[in-house]
Amino acid sequence: MINQKIKKENHIQYFSDKELLSQLRNGDKMAFSSIYDKYAAILAAKLHKLIKIHTIVEELHQEAFLRLWKIRHELDENTNIKAYLFTTCRNLTIDFYRKASKDKELERQLIKHLDVSYDPIGQLLSQKESKALAESLIGLLPPQRQKVFRMVKLDGYSYEETSIHFGVSTSTIKDHMAKSSEFLKNYIAQNPHITFAIAVYIVFK
Repeated sequence: MINQKIKKENHIQYFSDKELLSQLRNGDKMAFSSIYDKYAAILAAKLHKLIKIHTIVEELHQEAFLRLWKIRHELDENTNIKAYLFTTCRNLTIDFYRKASKDKELERQLIKHLDVSYDPIGQLLSQKESKALAESLIGLLPPQRQKVFRMVKLDGYSYEETSIHFGVSTSTIKDHMAKSSEFLKNYIAQNPHITFAIAVYIVFK
């Protein structure tokens, strides 16, 4: 009996996510265990990048898998397990930050470990889930700079192509982009909740 159980456990590790999902939807605890073994470490590592508090990381980590188990019978057959877990952890992390931000010292501790200085808007625009946040930040720029920024960042035009489109020099486009980037960098730095949200989207992309 024990040998049969071991064989079944070893076999289930080789199932694809789609196969594990099918079994999970039927309430198979071993399938759930296999999913946990597959994704537990990567989720814990990503949570720890954002929150350096071990007890909180454990709590959010446990809650993410608990939610997966609770809705197992409601999952669609095409559910992407990895995407579901990443999205759940992202939402749990943002919810935790919203509550933690009421404590300014805790907020300061959370933010000081984050680095979103390298092209945060570009990284937000690369993900469907975070485009709305990127658009709201771009909307803070003066109208002309918005147009230039969108053409370069969203449409992928070079500085030279953009300069021809607007009938200005390449140096003018470079100046627009430099000033836009500096403004957005400073705005993000001055607004911890945006810094944290960007970090969450980058980590759980």
